[in-house]
Amino acid sequence: MKKYTLVPYKSGDHDSYIKCQMDAYEKYIIEYFGTCDMSVMEEHLMQLQSDLFKIVVEGKTAGYVYYNEEADKIVVDVFTLLPEFRGKGLGTLILQDFIETANRLDKPIVLDTFKSNPAKRFYIRNGFSIVDETYSHYILRYGYY
Repeated sequence: MKKYTLVPYKSGDHDSYIKCQMDAYEKYIIEYFGTCDMSVMEEHLMQLQSDLFKIVVEGKTAGYVYYNEEADKIVVDVFTLLPEFRGKGLGTLILQDFIETANRLDKPIVLDTFKSNPAKRFYIRNGFSIVDETYSHYILRYGYY
């Protein structure tokens, strides 16, 4: 039995989502872009809403993840856990479920992470490879194209 549930994002999750994203990414956004503009965060949310999920553990919001199965790949974005849920294996459990789906569908998973985010090590430990980079992000892939 899963220790978590993915629940589709609803407008009532807005404040919780923004808080979670600010907690996880504000320092990286400021590091690379000098400021954390809320309008950019709101625009990003608008783009992702249709495939955004709240991660729920024992009735509590544990974080958020964007997950989309495209024709040739699976895209994961904003994979964020609140601090009290980090370091307990939840992220690995969720990522392993995504990997199991990718293997079953014979599709790679593509995601990115800020270059200075220690999450890069987490993804590499779970079988991802860096395949490209931008000014601020590493692009990682699990599987092949």
